[in-house]
Amino acid sequence: MIEKERSDDHRYGAVVAVVFILVVAVLLLLELRHGVIPILDLTDIDGDIERFLIAIIAISATWLVLHNIRYFFEKITIPKVGSHAQARSMWRLLSTAVWIFVLITLVLTLIGEVSSLILYVGLIGAALTLILQKPLLNVGAWALVTYRRLYRIGDRIAIGGVKGYVLDITAMYTELREFGEWMKGDTFTGRIVTIPNGLIFDQPLHNYTRDFPFIWDEIVNLVTYESDIELAKKYMIDSAKEIVGELMAKNYELYRRKLEIRDLDQLLLKEPEYRMELSDSGVNIYVLYFCPVETRRKIKTQITELIWKRFMADPRVGIAYPHMHIVGDVNHENKT
Repeated sequence: MIEKERSDDHRYGAVVAVVFILVVAVLLLLELRHGVIPILDLTDIDGDIERFLIAIIAISATWLVLHNIRYFFEKITIPKVGSHAQARSMWRLLSTAVWIFVLITLVLTLIGEVSSLILYVGLIGAALTLILQKPLLNVGAWALVTYRRLYRIGDRIAIGGVKGYVLDITAMYTELREFGEWMKGDTFTGRIVTIPNGLIFDQPLHNYTRDFPFIWDEIVNLVTYESDIELAKKYMIDSAKEIVGELMAKNYELYRRKLEIRDLDQLLLKEPEYRMELSDSGVNIYVLYFCPVETRRKIKTQITELIWKRFMADPRVGIAYPHMHIVGDVNHENKT
C-alpha cells in the first residue's frame, strides 16, 4: 500500500512538472509573438528561441495527452484482448509510434530553419532524454556487457536480487532461468525472469562462472568442549577429501592460472583444509573447499552426510546444541 502511494505521488509529481513546463513555454511563446506579459520584453529575441519553445510545447502536450488517455485505452482494450498485459503492450507500441511521429515531424519542420547547431542538438538531446532515457540506458548497458563480457549466455549470475542462468541477451533485456528465491540453495524455481540491462549501472553484478566454473564453499560444525577435537577435525577433513579431494587436486593448476593476482596463489587450496574458532558452547570447526558451481549443494550434502555418520558412530565426538541443565541439591531439607 505504501509503495502504491509513493508510485502515485511520483506520477502526480511528473504531471505537475510537465504542466508547469507547458504553461511556462506557452506564456513565453505568447510574449515572443504578442508581448502579452508587461514585465517582460522578449519580442526582439532570435527566432530560434521561438522554435525551441514550440518544440517544448509539442513534446509536453504529447506527453500529457498520452499520459491521460492511457487509462481509457486500457479500459476499452482489455475486454477485447482479454488480458491487461496484452492491452498494456499494445499501448506501449502505440505510444512509441506516436512519439516517433511527433519527433520526426518536429525535426522535419524545424531543421530547415534552425540556424544554431547548439539549439538543434539541445532539442534532440532533450527529447531523447525525456522519451528514451531508459531504453538508451539499456542499450548502453548491453554494449558494455558485450564489450567487457560481463556475462554471456549460459553464465550463472545474480543481479538486482535475482539469481539464475542467462538464457538470452537482447539490446534491452536479459532473460534468466531463476533459481533460489523461495527454494533452498540453488534449486530452480521454474520461472524465467526478464531484467533490464540497465541494472548493471546501479546494482552489483555477481557472475559465478565467467572465468572458471568453480566456487568456494565451507561446512561448519559446533563440537562440544568435551569432544576429542583432533578426532573431529580428522572426520571432517576425511569426509571432504573423500568427496572433493581428487577434484580439487586435478583442477588446482587450472584454477591457479586463472587467478588475476598472483599474490592469491598462497590462498588457493590443493585439498580441503580446516579452520577453527571458539564459541560459547563449543568449538566451531570449518572445512573449506572448492567445487563445481552447479553441484555445490549436492556436494555439501554428501560431505555433511559422511561427517554425520562418523560423528554418530563415535561417542568421543559430540555436536553442541542449545539445551538446558537444571542444577539443584536433591538432599536439601528445609530447616526450621
